[in-house]
Amino acid sequence: MIIQTVALSTGMTLEYLLAGPREAPALAFVHGLGPNLRQFLVQASHFVGPCRVLLISLRGHGGSSAARPPVPDAYTPRALAQDVEALCTQLGIEGLHFVGNSLGGLVGYELLDLGRPRLLSLTTFGTTAELHSSRLRVWTVVTAIRLLGVRGMAAVVARTGAKDRAVGAEVAKMYRNATKDALLLISRQIADYDYTERLRRAEVPLLLIQGELDEEINAVLGSTLAAIRESRRGAAVCLPGAGHFANLERPEAFNHVLKVFLAEVGS
Repeated sequence: MIIQTVALSTGMTLEYLLAGPREAPALAFVHGLGPNLRQFLVQASHFVGPCRVLLISLRGHGGSSAARPPVPDAYTPRALAQDVEALCTQLGIEGLHFVGNSLGGLVGYELLDLGRPRLLSLTTFGTTAELHSSRLRVWTVVTAIRLLGVRGMAAVVARTGAKDRAVGAEVAKMYRNATKDALLLISRQIADYDYTERLRRAEVPLLLIQGELDEEINAVLGSTLAAIRESRRGAAVCLPGAGHFANLERPEAFNHVLKVFLAEVGS
């Protein structure tokens, strides 16, 4: 499997991996703030064949380009989703199953409204559909990024990102390839939002994989779980022993849950 880059109509150059039979249903994985497509290499190997797997590094992450100039509007979840939309158009992908971790889940919510590519299903983990961070919380995060820089934040992630130190180190390694502008501006853009109504009216199958140990997200997940229950085709599964990066912490269990879900919803 080869990682490639492509220039898009949005002005960005995105890093991506696409593997599997052209006739197979497309399955996309998108990371959260800091990591990149390498977060899902294990899933790519597992699902390729039955699926045409697409891994994406969002703008400002991994080998993807950063927005110039680095203005706030260039790093909204909608702008990130428009990159995914443009990439799928360029690759000839009209419909896909979408899996997003944390920020990647917000990108999935935005794609629900964009309508292109057509989502066949939406799976999120480490993502809450509603968040209202205090000004103090936002100031603390932004100040930490400014003072510590990318490498300093990566060191923090290595210690605190996962209870499994090996997973923390893996995430930190990816984190060092994000840009400071992306970390700063996206942090501000995802501090206050509400996608719960969008989930309630979603017509596609929804799956929320809840990491048992993802304490920060679980503390604000109530309205998201309620919206999933109220949607026409929503389901939630709790993954024991998993935290924010469930696909890395419990890869076999994560893959099994996703495989069962995809088999149930079909292509």
